[in-house]
Formats: sequence, structure tokens, C-alpha cells
Amino acid sequence: MIQIYSPTNINYDKNGDMTLMPSEATVHPILNGAWEATLTHPLDAEGRWKYIVDEAVVKMPSFNGDQLFRIKKKEKSDSGITATMEPIFMDAMGDCFLTDVRPTNATGQEALNAMTAPNSKYSGQSDILVTATAYYQYKNLIEGLNDGEDNCFLNRWGGEIIYNNFTVIVNQRAGGDYGVELRYGKNIPQDGMTEEVDFRDVITRIYPKAFNGYTMSNDGYVDSPLVNNYPTVKATTITYSDVKMRVDVQEGDEDNGVIICDTQEQLNAALTAKCNAEFEAGIDKPAVSISADMVLLQNTEQYKDYAVLETVSLGDTIHCINSHLDITTDARVIELEYDSIRQKVVSVVIGDYQYEYFNNVTSAAEKAENAIRNDGTVRADQIQGIINAQKANLRAMKDIAQTQEVRAVLFEDLDPNSPTFGAMCLGTMGFQIANERTTDGRDWQWSTFGTGDGFFADYIVAGTMLADRIRGGTLEVGGSGLGKDGEIIIKDANDNILCILNDIGVDVRKGSIIGTVITLGGQNNQQGEMTVNNASGSAAVKLDGTGLWAILGTIGGWTIASDILWSEVAMIASYEGTNHNNRATMNNASFKIWIGGTERCYLGRGGYNGRGNSNSGLFFVSGPGDSAGVEIDGSIGRVNAQGDIQAGGDMHANGNIEAQGNVIGQNIESMSNQIGSLRGDVSGLDGRINSLASSISSLSSAVSSLDSRVSALEDAS
Repeated sequence: MIQIYSPTNINYDKNGDMTLMPSEATVHPILNGAWEATLTHPLDAEGRWKYIVDEAVVKMPSFNGDQLFRIKKKEKSDSGITATMEPIFMDAMGDCFLTDVRPTNATGQEALNAMTAPNSKYSGQSDILVTATAYYQYKNLIEGLNDGEDNCFLNRWGGEIIYNNFTVIVNQRAGGDYGVELRYGKNIPQDGMTEEVDFRDVITRIYPKAFNGYTMSNDGYVDSPLVNNYPTVKATTITYSDVKMRVDVQEGDEDNGVIICDTQEQLNAALTAKCNAEFEAGIDKPAVSISADMVLLQNTEQYKDYAVLETVSLGDTIHCINSHLDITTDARVIELEYDSIRQKVVSVVIGDYQYEYFNNVTSAAEKAENAIRNDGTVRADQIQGIINAQKANLRAMKDIAQTQEVRAVLFEDLDPNSPTFGAMCLGTMGFQIANERTTDGRDWQWSTFGTGDGFFADYIVAGTMLADRIRGGTLEVGGSGLGKDGEIIIKDANDNILCILNDIGVDVRKGSIIGTVITLGGQNNQQGEMTVNNASGSAAVKLDGTGLWAILGTIGGWTIASDILWSEVAMIASYEGTNHNNRATMNNASFKIWIGGTERCYLGRGGYNGRGNSNSGLFFVSGPGDSAGVEIDGSIGRVNAQGDIQAGGDMHANGNIEAQGNVIGQNIESMSNQIGSLRGDVSGLDGRINSLASSISSLSSAVSSLDSRVSALEDAS
């Protein structure tokens, strides 16, 4: 059943506004290209045809189930009305806009999740597990998927596109290999089947060369397993630049997958493997292109051989068997037409894979890139069909006897809504390009790009450019337009990297930075920083906005060992060990030493912990428990010490010298000896005094006895 929904009806899970009865209804998908559906409806008495209006949505069977298609163009005649439609997922060109979406190191599924996030009605599915990064700025979802630019999903992640209503499926490949075989090379009806078999690029013998011209032993070659299936050998030389002898290896080769050989035997094996891979890829088989119209074939005897094609799907592998050469060539269903009324495939195109953008505009640049081998040669079977897929307008020159300006070959896309809107022409006027029309719309506003005098352009977008010298005012690399960071790599004549300039910074690997002034930081609130590493990559010196940090080496001959030189506000210099509990600081006012997190030594202009004043000098060394072990205070002329103060000479002080322990010196010991001798003399004198006191006491007794006798005599008289 084929139903139609008015432009305002978005309830697609239910029946539409009207059931259509078209005379024809087909879906025409192209692998990784444009999908188009057409519907022809009679002008019926019931008026069903009146529902076929601009932007209405039609639901009808397709090769991958019921699909929604939006009407983009219609034509009405006396016999009926014909509508041209595209998958409803194409609505994402307008309502899923990527202003700044950057899937980074993402798988295919993760990238699609990010790309469909701006509008939740769209979704993506992918089985691609490789990771890549892309930037999408001011692009719609369809452009992000496949606009032919380097940044698009198909170029970054690969895959093949299948549309399923509001879901896009981008798997590694569409369809599958279900063993379908097709024999060609026999009589076929003229109108129902066409076969194109091209043997011009078949190779059955390869004389391989490695990088720098190395070859296999004895001018060896590698033959295809099919070499005897052809009447003659088809030989060629292919250079594999990713196979090298050890002597030719350059930095980064191993990381880039280059095969490195040390012996001739290893080289032979590597080149043989490369050639066999070519044969497995089909270089030894002709290019086959088959178009089958099942409607025209169904009444012929050959139909039974091709009836299986009515069940194939987009992307399926078909094994095409050449009945004359007994060679099987694997081809893909790259295009088909599905009858939505009869619900079966009615025509199919089998051949080489063709990348194609919407509106049948082929991404020729991508196709050509995939077809170029490492040695610069091309795979002709991959190039096949590129030009045919372009909408090219060839204008023949006339009146060539007259001198005139001529645009002989014109390529143009006149659809202003197309992402490839623009024109390019070739002729006697040179190579010209344009992306705008004149005000009257009759011609392009041409700008000359290339003439006999050279090439001129405001913008050149390229993958790889080779030049001996580039001169100009400003060189700008990277940016949002390319969707990638810029990078400049400078190498010497031996391909060694000297300097890299990218978004990380400037990486100078050899040589010098010469100049008068180097300014680091100060812009955009950024702090400057410079680090000097030793030969092993360890940081030796660091200079930043906080000061100078010496990690290794010496400053002025002072060994720093493995500690860090650092500075703070108001500091001249400071020194800190890896253990911040053990450090020293010095500034314009003091020198301090910490041990075990405790300040153990202080030498300063001012006081310390209340001792001294702002003008006095102070030297302080702490003892156990942060108590003063030694303190010299210049303000009061005092030395305090818990332990011994020893001196070999004189000690002078205007103030006091105080000690809780012993004060020992040569002069103090001499004074002590003198005092001891004096004490001996005093002791002797004391003895003499005592003896004299005894004599005086005896004399006093005698006097007292005499006095008694005198008194007795007086009484007697």
C-alpha cells in the first residue's frame, strides 16, 4: 500500500491522509550516491491525485522495507501527475545544522551520534570501529556525511550509506555476499542485457621494485594464478615505496607501516606478498560491468539465469563467471531500480564501486585518490566511469578562423541549493572558475585562475603541494575552513625533521633559535614558561611567571644536585629541595633554612619572633623544639646560647655575653687560674689570722691572770 501524508502531517506511524493508486512507483538508489523515487498517478475521479502536492511525504515499499520519501518536484499533464522524490533523511540538509561538532578519536558510531545530536529525530548506525577525528563547522548533516571534502565522514571513517527513513546506516559495507553467481559471455538479448568487459588493464605478471629501485633476485617476477587463462602474458612493473632495505630507513617509517628488510631473501618475500595482494584484489581480472533489465528479460530463455537478480540488494557481491576464460570476477550491485507496486527489483547495475555525491555529482577527487598507488601509478579499473558520472557540458568551438575569446569546455552545476553549485571552464581564455551568477542570471561571474602567464587564486585548497619556493605576505595553515589544525614541518636534505610548528607549539629538534628579544606569555592572560631538558629528557631548568626553578646542574658553580631553584614575591632567589620540609630561602631581607618543616636558621636585617628591631641585625639557629640554640642580636649586643660558646681568641661585646652552659676560652681559663691562686693565698692568710687570734687569746688570758695578782696585792696592802 502506498500512502501520502500532507506536508503538516508528521504522524508517519499511522495511516496517511490518502492511499494512492499510482500506475508506476519506483525507487532508484545508487551506492553512496543519489537516491531518487518517482511516482506516476492518473487524474482519477476520486481525486487522489490532488494530494500529490509540494513537500508532501509518500510512504511506499523499497528494497529495504517501507520508506518515506518527500516530494521535491512534480509535473502534471492530461494523462496524470508525476512526482520526483528523495529520502526523508535528506530533510537533514535544512534542519540538522552542525555549527561546531568535533568528533575526536571517535568510532563510526560515536561520530554519527555527535553529528545527529543537533536534531534528535535523526540517528545513525555504524559498525566501523576505526577511530578518527573530524571538525564540522557551519555544515548540514548531509554535507558532513558525504560532501566530497577530506573532512567528511566517508573520507575519515569510510563506509557505505544506506538510508532508512530518519536513520542513516554507514557500515563498512552495504549488502553482503550470498553466493549469487552470474554467467556472462554468451548470447544475450539485445535490449535486456548489456555487458562491458575491459581487458586493457589486466596484469598477470608483475616485476616488482622496492624503494630506491631494489628488485627481486635474478630480475624475478611474480605470476598471477590466472596467467595461463589468457593467450598472452600481461606484464608490468610496480614500485612499492613502502618496502625498504634497512639502509634506506627514515625516522618514523616503522610507525607508518613501512616494511623493512635486512636481507635479499626478506626483500623477495615482501615483494612477493605485495604482488599476490594485487592479484587478490583483482588486477589479473577484466573489469566487468553488467546492466540487466528484468522486465525485458523475463520472457526470454536467458531469464532463468538472471532471475536471481530480482532478490539482490544494494551493495551485494555478485560472482560474475566468464564462460570463455573460466574466470570469476567479483562485482558489486552499485545501482538498482525497485518496483514498489510489484515489490521486486526490476533492473540492476553490477560493476565497480563508484563513489558519488547527491544529485549525481561524483566525488572525482576522492575516487582518483583511491586509485593512485604508492608509486604514483593508477589503477585504471578504479578510474573507470568517473568522467561519465559528471554532468559535463562540452561547447564546441566555432568560427575558429576568427580571433576570439572562447570557453570550449564547461562544467557547471546550476542548482543554487547544491553544495557543488558553481562552474569551471577551459578554453583560449585559460582555466576559469566561478561560484556566483551574474545579476541577470545569464552567465557566471568568471575569475581567471590559470593562463599562460601563471595561476592566480584567492584560495587554493589542496592535500599535498610540491614547490621549490613559496613567496607571499601571509602563510596560513589549518583553521575551521579545513576542519583541522595547521602544521609546518621543516626537514634537512636527508629528510631529518629539524623543526615542527603546530597547535602544540614549536618543536626545535636541531639548530638554534636566534634573535634579539624572546617574549613568553603576557597575551590572553597566559603565563610564559620555558623548560630546558637534559639529554635524557629530564627537566634541568624551568623559567616561568613565578621565577627560576633549577632542577639539575649548577648555578654560579654551586651544585644544586636534584633539587629545584624557585622564587617567590620579593625574593632575589630561593632554593627548595624535593622534600619541601627541607629547604632554604633567601631574599633581600633574610636567609632562612628549614629542616623537617621547622625553621632552624635565620639571618636577617630585622628581628625574629619579637627579638631585635627593624634596623638591627639578627642571627638565629634553633635548638630542640624550636628553642633558641644560638641567638646574636645586634640591637642589644647580646649573644644567647643554650650550649657552649668556644673561642680561641678574645671575645668582645658592648653588651652582655650570656650562656646557660659553660663559657670557655683561653683568657677565661687564665683568669680562673689566677682566681684559684688568690683563693690559696687568702686561705693561708686566713690560717695566720686564726693563729694570731689564738696568740691574742693567750695573751688576754695572761693579762687577766696578771690583773688578778695586782688586785690581790692591793688588797694585802
